[in-house]
Amino acid sequence: MYVFEFKTKISGLDISLEINADEKHIEEIEITSGTGGKPPEYKKEMPPVSERELNLLPHLYKLINLLDDYFSNKLADFSEVPVNYSLYSVFSANILKALQNVKYGETLSYKELAVKAAYNEKYSRACATALSINKTPIILPCHRIIASGGKLGGWSGGGGIQFKAALLSLEKNILS
Repeated sequence: MYVFEFKTKISGLDISLEINADEKHIEEIEITSGTGGKPPEYKKEMPPVSERELNLLPHLYKLINLLDDYFSNKLADFSEVPVNYSLYSVFSANILKALQNVKYGETLSYKELAVKAAYNEKYSRACATALSINKTPIILPCHRIIASGGKLGGWSGGGGIQFKAALLSLEKNILS
């Protein structure tokens, strides 16, 4: 397992994305903000990725460049970044794969996402549960899923609900 820490700022929030990757996939992105969040634990367990290792992990290198573009207000297509769906149940993996097709500037309700993933709309709560265990926020854009009434809904991706709002605002600015 390899770890890379990506630091950025969005809407006045200092954000750290701790990216865990193996040789083939991005396994997890843990988001913490300067306004709270738990401190990174990997520093004791796993050393950060070296420059040489980064060159051997093209998917991690690609993700870092995409994140740099994204947080610099440029379009970034994360759809080709490999995610390890085997970490999820079949249902959760199907929901997360459907989530990957929700584009910039588009928001869906949990109910609409369930239907997009070929499930009955009654699966909206199960859909929300699947999003709550999304290990790779931003790549799999769970911030684009909102409550049916138009409210932001939940956010378990780290950085707090204000981070979800900041991501939606960032994407709106990229498109304008």
